Amino acid sequence: MSPVALSQSNHRYDTADYEIVDPYAGTNEDLKELCDKAHKRGMKVILDAVFNHTGNDSKYFNEYNTYPELGAFQSENSKYYSFYKKHKHNNKTYFDYWWGMTNLPVCDGNSRKWQNYIYGKGGVIDLWFSLGIDGLRLDVADELSDDFIKGIRQAVKRNKEDGFILGEVWKNPMKMNRGYIDSGKCMDSVMNYQLVNALIRYYKYGDCDILRNIINELIVEYPEDTLYSLMNFTSTHDITRAINIFGTNKFQRYGEWAWNLNNNDRNWEKNYKMSKQEYELGKKIYGAYIYTLAFLPGNLSIFYGDEIGMQGMGNLANRRPFKWNNIDKDILYLFKEVGKIRKQEKYLEKANLELVDANYYYLAFKRISLISELLVLMNRTNDKINIALPNDYNNGKVLYRLKDSNKNNLDAYGGLVLKKELKK
Repeated sequence: MSPVALSQSNHRYDTADYEIVDPYAGTNEDLKELCDKAHKRGMKVILDAVFNHTGNDSKYFNEYNTYPELGAFQSENSKYYSFYKKHKHNNKTYFDYWWGMTNLPVCDGNSRKWQNYIYGKGGVIDLWFSLGIDGLRLDVADELSDDFIKGIRQAVKRNKEDGFILGEVWKNPMKMNRGYIDSGKCMDSVMNYQLVNALIRYYKYGDCDILRNIINELIVEYPEDTLYSLMNFTSTHDITRAINIFGTNKFQRYGEWAWNLNNNDRNWEKNYKMSKQEYELGKKIYGAYIYTLAFLPGNLSIFYGDEIGMQGMGNLANRRPFKWNNIDKDILYLFKEVGKIRKQEKYLEKANLELVDANYYYLAFKRISLISELLVLMNRTNDKINIALPNDYNNGKVLYRLKDSNKNNLDAYGGLVLKKELKK
């Protein structure tokens, strides 16, 4: 879940009080009830943890005198003053703000008081786990120190031995000279921004090399348990929704990320609505993208609203409330089918990945378990294409098909999944 603590915005990445569930979402008791009911259904609850910064309108910073306690902004005598990072300029002390956003003062991970408040005994993490949560997603984890993350892990593990820690890290954590995934001392896994970026580029622009390189990185460099628990998301609150990216030409093809917009006018972004033609194109490509994600290693993670075709141009418009009265039934049906696949094909949880080919026309990869093997073929073009199956798959069983694909042809943005049993 996105953050639920009392905050000054609807997305709640600007915490006002870590100890209280935002009344717009409910109460602490409601969170406990939700966790209890989720557990009865065999589900786990991971809570988004924003420990790099707070809101300026918080009981800790209290810039607007909203709270009765003395805040760090008001006085050095505040018990929260040491919670925040500062710098000096011309002999004056200034607070640090996250990416210069003055509503998000940055917390000091080296502050003992801040550390104890978050992950000390009786701290925020202990409180959250007492309400029944099962793990944490660490917001901007790459801006938290390794020692701070290790402290978080100790707190998680003393509450739940199998407590899961997922980090928001946008690039390959194995190449960043950090201990993010460090022999069970820090995080368990990360959000798979690299793979999602590569897949979007592949389906939108035909960028084959990037996809090949990223898939090979995942196979070679990631620990096995991390690879199988990567968060393979459909979209996130920090990027444009995938259906918008596929349907429009508003993005920088050669930007750092596939979702970098050409226009940074937030008013334009939040008011943009795709034309019917754009939406239908986005929907067509989107199906192939979602189907591909379903068969790759990691946890398929659905950003709320993606399963009904919600639009969202930019990372504010994509945070609108769920559109209960505007559901695209075709997309919802696709997601239900994908959900069945993930539930039925249990071996996908830990089957090896082998890239067969990623060319301009189609993507082919295998998932290999001890007893069976899948061949996944996906057409990235708007034309029907002929395919030549490997000889050992001519008699393979057609397990799933996207659109009107068969053993001879892949339909436009369609796909085929073949299965063969391996000799024991």
